[in-house]
Amino acid sequence: MENPEQKISIRPDHILVERPPDYEVVLSEQSRSLLELSAACKETGCEKVLIVGPRTRVRLSPFDMLELGKQIAKLNVQMAIVEMHDASNDSMSLLKSVAFNRGSRIRFFDNVEDAKGWLEIA
Repeated sequence: MENPEQKISIRPDHILVERPPDYEVVLSEQSRSLLELSAACKETGCEKVLIVGPRTRVRLSPFDMLELGKQIAKLNVQMAIVEMHDASNDSMSLLKSVAFNRGSRIRFFDNVEDAKGWLEIA
């Protein structure tokens, strides 16, 4: 299945990443997406990222989760993620721990309002 594209847009106080329904997280696609996100952050000087998606399938092995966590940490941004996903809590904890241990500020939220509050954006 072809992965529908996510949309990256620049807002006054953050970068918004909107994922389409049934977005699938695969490591090869995430590398490209993170490069695009990094370019948007550098262009604007913004270090706050809000990722929103209605439903995300995660097809990553534990090794892939480690790699993705390392790649996210390299962005050096504050990232709030609001989406339902089919990954186990253990998988998400691994991703968050790897990124956090490398200096990343990443959190998962159940709703946009809480995520915006944590990011301190409107």
